[in-house]
Amino acid sequence: MEKKILEYEKFIEKESKRDLSKDERERLAKIHAEMLKNFQKERSIHLNVTLFFALLAIVTIAITAWEVSVNGWMLEMIPLYILALILVILTGFYVKHYYFLENHIQGLYKYTISVSRTPNP
Repeated sequence: MEKKILEYEKFIEKESKRDLSKDERERLAKIHAEMLKNFQKERSIHLNVTLFFALLAIVTIAITAWEVSVNGWMLEMIPLYILALILVILTGFYVKHYYFLENHIQGLYKYTISVSRTPNP
């Protein structure tokens, strides 16, 4: 997805700087609106996934902390410790990816006006 967004950013930047006819500009505006809609859906899905993994990580850490405080560090609980570590790492990667999506999609909004604006005769 990151590659697709970066490619689209290059495309829309190049096309928005070109001298386009009214029909070409309208077509580009429709394409841009559709792409933004698709990217916004992707961002929404990744927000939900990120929040889900963050919640799982928090719950697993809380269970691990409770277990350690009650029983101390136990070898039988190593899978729980590993699970908590994996969920924290995955959450970090999801937050990084969501941060990329959020920033780049916000950056695409600036092209909405320049693409839909008709050139001065």
